[in-house]
Formats: sequence, C-alpha cells, structure tokens
Amino acid sequence: MTIGRSNEELAHVDSSKVGSLARKGAVWSVIQIVVRNVVSIGSTAMLARLLAPDDYGLIGMVATLTALLLVFSDMGLSWATIQRRELTQAQVSNLFWINVGAGLALWLACSVVAPVMAQFYEREELRLVTMVLGASFLVGGLSVQPFALLKRRMDFRTVARIEIAAGVVAAVTAIACALAGLGYWALVIQGLAGQLARAALSIPASRIRLQAPAKDSGTRSMVGFGGLLAVNGLLIYLSRNLDSVMIGKVWGTEQLGYYDRAYFLMLLPSMLATGALANLMVPSLSALQDERERFGDAYRRALRMVAFVGCPMAAGLALVAPEAVRLVYGEKWLPVVPILVWLSLAGITQPIYNTTGWLFTAAGKAKLYFAVTLLNAIALTIAFYWGVKKGAVGVAMAYGVTMGLVLLWPAMWVAHRAAGLRLIQSVKELLPIMVAVAGMGVAAVLAGKFAEQAQLGWGWVLSAKIVVGVLVYGLLASVLLSQVLRRDLYPMLPARLRKGQSA
Repeated sequence: MTIGRSNEELAHVDSSKVGSLARKGAVWSVIQIVVRNVVSIGSTAMLARLLAPDDYGLIGMVATLTALLLVFSDMGLSWATIQRRELTQAQVSNLFWINVGAGLALWLACSVVAPVMAQFYEREELRLVTMVLGASFLVGGLSVQPFALLKRRMDFRTVARIEIAAGVVAAVTAIACALAGLGYWALVIQGLAGQLARAALSIPASRIRLQAPAKDSGTRSMVGFGGLLAVNGLLIYLSRNLDSVMIGKVWGTEQLGYYDRAYFLMLLPSMLATGALANLMVPSLSALQDERERFGDAYRRALRMVAFVGCPMAAGLALVAPEAVRLVYGEKWLPVVPILVWLSLAGITQPIYNTTGWLFTAAGKAKLYFAVTLLNAIALTIAFYWGVKKGAVGVAMAYGVTMGLVLLWPAMWVAHRAAGLRLIQSVKELLPIMVAVAGMGVAAVLAGKFAEQAQLGWGWVLSAKIVVGVLVYGLLASVLLSQVLRRDLYPMLPARLRKGQSA
C-alpha cells in the first residue's frame, strides 16, 4: 500500500470546491431527509394501528438506555475524522477498531444491565429486549468511520442513498413483523435491521482501508477531541431523555407512550431542516477554518436556511396538532395533542439551537461546547423535576419553555464567540423569518376558526390551516426575503428549473 497516495485521498476537499459540493450535498441531503421521513411517518402510521401504546412505552423504557450507550459507540470519533486538518490511513483504521471495540463492550454492558432495567421498571420483558437491542452498538460501530470518510469527502450522494435504503429496510421489516403478530418485537427488529443495512452498504462505499492497529499514528489527540464530544453528547442525551425516564417511572408506560409519540412529531421539523445540513455543515466549515469571512458567510447562509424551513414547520405543527394526531395516529392517541403543543415551543427554536453544535465542532472548541451543554443539562433537570408532578403534559411544558425560550440565546452567544462571529449579524438574518412565521400563525388560526364555524370536518380544518398558512408564509417570505431566496435557494434548483425561471 502506498502511504503517501492513501493519505492524499483523505485530504479535505479544496476550499474552492466547497461551495459547489455544499450545494449538491444540500440537494441530496434534502432528498434523504424528505424520503426517509416520508417512509418513517408512513411506517409509524401503520405501526401505530398495529401496535398498542404499551408496546411503544415498553420500547421507550429500554431505548432510554440503549440510545444513551450508543453515544459511546461513536465516541465522537466520526467528528474527529471529519474535522481533522490532516489525516492518515493508519489513523482511520485505528479509529475503526476503537469504534468496533467500544460497540462490543457496550453490548456486553447492556446485557449486564438488562436485569436491572427489568427490576427498575418492574417489567420482566425488558430483560431480553435490552439484551437484543444491545447488538445495535456493535453493528453501529462498524459504520462510524465509513460514514465519516464519506462526509469528509462531501460525498453526500452516496450517504443519502445508503440512509434511504437503510430506512426502507427498517420500515419494511418492522411492518412485516407487526403483521406477523410480534408486538413490541417489531420495534426491536426495526432498529437492528436499519443498522445492519447501514453497515453493509457504507463499508464498501467508503473504500476504507483497514490494517492492524498501529502505534504512534497520532490517534491519541483525535481520541481526546472525540472523547470530549462523546461526553458532550452523553450530557445532551441525559438531559433530553431524563423526561422519558421520569414519566416512565412515575406515570407508567401509557403516559410515556403518549409522550414518546408527541416527541417524535416535534422532532420532525428540526430533522427536516437541520438534518439536511447537519452532516454537511461541519465538513464545509472545517474546510474553511482558515478563511474567517467565508466561514461566517457559510454559517449564516445555513442558519437562514434551517430557520426558513424548520421554524414555520414547527409552528405549523403546533397549530394543526389535533388534526395531525388524528391523521397520523388515530383517535385513540388524542392525549398526545396538548403534549405536542407544549413541546412545539422548543421545536420552533430547535433548528436554530442545533446550529451551535456546528460552530463549536468546526472551530475545535470541544471543551467550551461541553461547558455550555453542562449548564443546559442542569437547567433541564430542574425543569423536569418540577414538570413531572403534572404528568406528561407538565414535562412537555417544562421542556418547551426551557429549551424554547430560556436556553437558546445564551448558547447562541457563546457559540458565536467561540467561532469568532458576531451574534447580532445572525439575529438580523433571522428577524424577517420570525415575522413571516408570526404572520403565518395568525392566518392559520383564523382559517381554522372559520372552518370550524362552518362545521366542517377535521380533515377540512386541517386543509384550511395548511393551505392558508403556506400561502401567507410564502407571500411574506417573497417580500421580506426576496434577496435571500434568490441568493441561497435559487442556486440549489436543478438547471432545468433555473433556465425555465430565467426564461
């Protein structure tokens, strides 16, 4: 193997090509997010009718543990590979084996903890479920470095195809198992099937070159950087999943099932908005580390994009909560509605908050990122302790107010300082979007009331809110954000559409 040539293949993309690769990557990322969420919503709608709230609550109990441990199977080493200025094949290979070893260790740890989970929740079924779900750590560890290499090369076309294929495999497998009467095991198998597909497809696509672990390869500093990000991810997970643990312990599986389904819907706008750019922005910003002006411009463009897409979607979801729950889950899930409305307070600002992670990671400020996350975790813990006394709705209220109103701007200010950017510039970019969202909200509420007074069915009420809201938001955006739309969205359109509009 030619080491020099191999290392050249691992270099960051040329900064002059970042813009074009980012635009292409954004298109593929949007396709990935849209298709995967269509598949996810469709499979969720089918599974919600085949399974009971107790099934979701049961998996929600063990998922709190497995998702926590999954943070350590990555160990932050994917971001270490993406962010590193110079990278060698020996370093990538070492990190691959570290990820696999960590996944194996966490599977064994999960098996040991399984009896404790069953005793804590007083559900014996959790023993075997926890042990089986633990295999996802090992399988997930296999795909960490392959995906990191694809993202470092900004090959988001391949990433999108793999993620879409894995989502389809997981959904089809889960529905087949539910139809076969396997109950909550359909949800267990769903996660494993998706992880297996990701690993099987990403390893050959990444062209990763594995070798025996090598000493003195410079891996230690990368493990240190990734370790801090992993601990940071652990804190984020603990603080944002403590709500599920407390609801499950105090109020049981039914309340947790309602909360779990509301939380799933709340996350959709943020996943659609930031998900398309989350994997894209850290590689892009990392390639621009030495060009501060271009770094700031790239970040603000991405910030505008996620706010433009995610904020109105989250606000709209809160406005159509009763109708959306009926449509997606069915009548028996109506207790989800008030939970979803309160959670949407955080959902509206979540796309903006998520961009702070891009700045901390791309700037290499892992310690500062950890400090901010720790303070936020303390605030959320206090809020959940107060909210759980009022049940799932109280916890949703605590989450929505704390994440949506209290923690956003302090975190944004610190992240901007860490990256050498001015927060006021970002705020100016966001103001027109917030005005458009407010106008959309007023219009949608009025449309819904008119439809209700006309004694139309809930389907017509939903349609009225969506149509009027989209039209008003589009109109306000075309007036307030005309330059932004031409500069940021127009270049992302396919060439045929751009020519058609020019004509």
